[in-house]
Amino acid sequence: MKAGITCITSPEARGVKAKPSYTYQRVLEGYKEWLDIIGYSKNTINSLPAQLKPFFLHLKNENITSLQEVPKSVIKNYYQSLKQKKSSHTGELLKNSTLNGHLRNLRLFSDYLEETGQGSLLIDIRYEPKEYPEREVLTLHEIDHIYNACSEQVTGLRERAILSLYYGCGLRCKEGINLNVNDILLDKQLVHIRKSKNQKARYVPFVEGQKRDFELYLRHCRSSIPTTPEQTAFLLNNQGRRVSSTGLSKTLKTLIERTGNEELQERKIGLHTLRHSIATHLLQCGMEIDAISQFLGHSGIRSTQTYLHLVHHL
Repeated sequence: MKAGITCITSPEARGVKAKPSYTYQRVLEGYKEWLDIIGYSKNTINSLPAQLKPFFLHLKNENITSLQEVPKSVIKNYYQSLKQKKSSHTGELLKNSTLNGHLRNLRLFSDYLEETGQGSLLIDIRYEPKEYPEREVLTLHEIDHIYNACSEQVTGLRERAILSLYYGCGLRCKEGINLNVNDILLDKQLVHIRKSKNQKARYVPFVEGQKRDFELYLRHCRSSIPTTPEQTAFLLNNQGRRVSSTGLSKTLKTLIERTGNEELQERKIGLHTLRHSIATHLLQCGMEIDAISQFLGHSGIRSTQTYLHLVHHL
């Protein structure tokens, strides 16, 4: 099908809010069908055409009557309007990642137009630089505070084991939950991660202090928790079942409250904060970024380079 863009009487002139014309809607419906054919998810099939409606309104305001020849300047002006737009959710200017999403959509829409013989868009706009997310990083002194807040009761041995997994070994939440007793190789001082976020197994080394934490937990805490012989989980809750992410988060929150440090208590600190912190501390100590990437189980160093940004701001 070949669909042009026909001019209609301006809605604004009739005192009503502008809406895409019927012809615009046909183009968007065609784009939607094309996205479905090439295998996009249902949510994407609905969201990408909807995201283009302001672009079509911009074309109407610029009296563009055909998609065959849309001037570069018109596309640039539309993109500049996006850069000045504020998010309806946050009230702040759109983030670079959101702007880049609009650009990707425009380029994909141009591919659709070209494949279906309806024209193409000349998009001479560079993607915005990546914005590094704000991440909480604890200092070594703050890490010591949290370790020192562990209970002197037998349950404190489990608390130390949790800290040694998530800070000392830099594990992701699910990696620690999924650990079995035989994944803690005390003699080799390695934790065996059988399945990680990127579906790859890895071994994570640990030092003498963490080895002691794991040994004491296994010997005096885990062994005292009533459970079944079939239960293989390394970290158990008080009911003898594998710990949950909710339970782990509550443990960390309890430890932070016990420190009595109001500044720590006011910050949003989670298990991933411990992972960010050990990565940053290793980088500060001079460990190569490739080694840190392997330690964390990243699929490449691009994710690890985020910590270079953090170190520069500490």
